[in-house]
Amino acid sequence: MMERPLGVDSRESSYWLQCRGVSVAYRRRLVLQAIDWTFREGSAVLLIGPSGAGKSTLAGLVAGLIPGVIEADIQGSWSRHPRLSRPGQVGYVFQDPDSQFCQLRAGEEVAFGLENLQVDPARMDPMILRALAHVDLPIPLELEHDVLSGGLKQRLAIASALAMEPPLLILDEPTANLDPRATAQVFETIRQLVDRQQSLLVIEHKFWDLLTVMPDVVILDATGHLRDAGPTDDVVGRQESWMKAAGLWREDPVRQWPGWDFEDRPSLVSLAQVTVERGRPLRPVLHDVSVEIRAGELIAVVGPNGAGKSTLLKVLAGLLKPRQGVRRLATQHPPAFGFQNPEHQFVFERVGDELANRIVGDALPPDTEALLRTFGLADHAHESPYSLSQGQKRRLSVATMIAQPHEVYLLDEPTFGQDPKTQDLIMKTLVDLCREGRAVVFATHDLDLVQQYASTVWVVQQGKILWQGPPDQLLDRPELMKSAHLMPDRAGLNTEPMTPIPRFARPERSTVLTRLNPAGKLVSFFVAVGLTVFIHHLSTAMAFAGLGILLLTGFSGLRVTQAIKRLLPFSVFFGLYTWMMAAYAAVGPHTPTVSVLWYHLSYPGLIKGLILGFRMLAAVTFGLVLVSTVDMVDLVKSLSRWFRVPPKFSYGTLAGLRFFPRFEEEWRQLTEARRVRGRETRQGWMKVVTYALPLLSQAVRLSERVAIAMEARGFQGPAAEDWRARTYYRVSPLTWRDGLFALVLWGVLFVLLTVKL
Repeated sequence: MMERPLGVDSRESSYWLQCRGVSVAYRRRLVLQAIDWTFREGSAVLLIGPSGAGKSTLAGLVAGLIPGVIEADIQGSWSRHPRLSRPGQVGYVFQDPDSQFCQLRAGEEVAFGLENLQVDPARMDPMILRALAHVDLPIPLELEHDVLSGGLKQRLAIASALAMEPPLLILDEPTANLDPRATAQVFETIRQLVDRQQSLLVIEHKFWDLLTVMPDVVILDATGHLRDAGPTDDVVGRQESWMKAAGLWREDPVRQWPGWDFEDRPSLVSLAQVTVERGRPLRPVLHDVSVEIRAGELIAVVGPNGAGKSTLLKVLAGLLKPRQGVRRLATQHPPAFGFQNPEHQFVFERVGDELANRIVGDALPPDTEALLRTFGLADHAHESPYSLSQGQKRRLSVATMIAQPHEVYLLDEPTFGQDPKTQDLIMKTLVDLCREGRAVVFATHDLDLVQQYASTVWVVQQGKILWQGPPDQLLDRPELMKSAHLMPDRAGLNTEPMTPIPRFARPERSTVLTRLNPAGKLVSFFVAVGLTVFIHHLSTAMAFAGLGILLLTGFSGLRVTQAIKRLLPFSVFFGLYTWMMAAYAAVGPHTPTVSVLWYHLSYPGLIKGLILGFRMLAAVTFGLVLVSTVDMVDLVKSLSRWFRVPPKFSYGTLAGLRFFPRFEEEWRQLTEARRVRGRETRQGWMKVVTYALPLLSQAVRLSERVAIAMEARGFQGPAAEDWRARTYYRVSPLTWRDGLFALVLWGVLFVLLTVKL
């Protein structure tokens, strides 16, 4: 293995990457083999190949993520331009957008790369808004992006990369979760970047429209060999026949459903006037939805990103309960469900076990081996499902779902990350199920698949069913297709006014305490909590607790009822603690006691319990005031900016904290996955034992991914180690008011400690 640095020879300085006989393997499994390729500076390359061909691995080698961040065994020689080793020089958009976010809100997410590049904060807002406009994502900068759908998160990820204006931009299936209109907008953005001579490497399965945009093409075959590379027209001319044979080129579709009538078929699942609310605060996601699934139907659910398609499928599966309306199920088995994120489907640590739905060891059942061969996973039976490529994970999740008999199958984006050949493989498998009298409902953005395979279409927009009918009749409704983002609508790309997305930004509470610097408040209240240790009198303890309650109810911006709700659990605990001290405290033989039932209460024990109870209540109340008035993102940035905490620690902590709210979601997803797999654990204590390892494994995987994504956005070297080597977007100033508040708070507490009330 050898890497030779560039920059010595002026002729070589125009190359981003040169590979000579490069092979890459993960755990002895070859992914790329004998690659000879030169990626020139200023070129725009479309990288295509079958699912699992090693496209993302080659992109990782270009970006320096392999072997720098991702462990791999590399043979051969390669060299990268030294410029690419500097922070922020490679913009990288991964397949899974959620795994590359490290901030909590949209504005900070886009600004993160700019901070690493030391962009002046005064210039950031226009740059952020311009990047969001490029991908038609009109969201408030204060929006917490966890509320976005998968497709909208993908747009945010692209905007975060574009904002840095990197000399090299890598897009790894950037339109995987996008509707046709958004896909066309991304392709238009790519065209504009090509016109500006931006160096680009684009991996895309929906590459037909890009063949007229991208000047160069690289093709990998299924074994990870370089099939061809060069100018697009030349390569396509040489390889068109091979591309068709390999399933990369979609032939003219043959309609699978000649217009069957399903009215006389039995109803399997139906919804009547269903309304669903989700989120915090609750917001309507589905409105008055009435649909019916009949035996033999293959129903496609289409509509814009965030329209409510995934929610509709989960209601049909019984995983979500509607606020109003009725779900009727007339099947022997509950519907099978395939999650949008295939990893949510997995409950075992080996591919073979996943398909068998039990631990089978090395001897795979014949039906499991047959499914592995059918879905192109025969060589991965003993690997972890999490080590597969995104496309392979999707195929495994679909295979796992259909391995068990059901009358109804519900799939959320079943062809995500697949080439046309594997798309057709999946869809023909679903057609076979329908011909057996089963029913299939799948959400998709691929209208070609809808036209070829679906018997019925449901158009969903803003949580409502706008239209139901056969696919050919949908084509006769161009206005409906346009409003539901089912048409590219290229004429208005990136020029029409953006319609704001109806989401909710975090409400702002402006008080004396909320306007203070969060890091300064942290120090102020940390000292205040420490001073409670020196309380020895009941009156002092009550005064401390009273001051904390005053700050919480009068200066934190919370309503009195909100403050009471936050204090109530602690108050109950401290009351019980006081009772225990009064009942069990050691007292002398002559100390009077009061007998209540079998308890002997003492006055000294009561006083001691009250002192300790109010002391702990004061400490907890100070902590609640801090938590209620501090913004976590602002706190992290303030710790780095004003208290010189290394960014690697502070921003790493923030990235980790971002996933804490996800544990509740991950727990729910694990419960849902096991329920639809028939392996639900009903005892609460068993859930803790059963889910601990999957949750820990998921946390490790997410941590690895977000670390890779942060480094790809320039969070490395000085930007990660030195607080002075970066800028800070919207960080609170540290002013004389913070010092005055600390002095007043400490002074009042000191007086309370020294003056006996």
